[in-house]
Amino acid sequence: MLTAVQRPLSPDALAAIRSIPEVCAILRAWGRPELADRIAYFASNDDLDDGELPLTLDSARGFLAVFGAVDADAKLELACSPEGWLCAEWYFDDARIATIHLLDCRRAMFAARCADGRFTDFGIATPYADLPTIMENMVAAGILKWYQDNRKAANSRRATA
Repeated sequence: MLTAVQRPLSPDALAAIRSIPEVCAILRAWGRPELADRIAYFASNDDLDDGELPLTLDSARGFLAVFGAVDADAKLELACSPEGWLCAEWYFDDARIATIHLLDCRRAMFAARCADGRFTDFGIATPYADLPTIMENMVAAGILKWYQDNRKAANSRRATA
């Protein structure tokens, strides 16, 4: 079982995660047991309708990549799509919203609404975008911020700057 609790996790540490219980243990170590409980529930077969899949490990790893690298003073809600993708939604008091549907540690779908009420696509023309690119654009737009201003985040392109 992975014992690293650094935040953010390096790509190697993310790849080393082999189970949903490991994802949950990391979230608990980061002080977020309520998120761990939601992830565990989504990964179970409880309340699945016909054709729905439980949360995939790849999607849960993607959530750790995002949650470990960014921070927000917002209400965070989690949901799971019928395909088993985790959806993280941050709701801010000033009408900003950030939504990321995590396919895995590299790809996601997203929506972002700025404080002025306008949605932005960050000039990304495909339905699935590179996860570090999404995070960088959300930080640049002032929607999310880097966790503890972590300029050397291993799962961010800022590590190469």
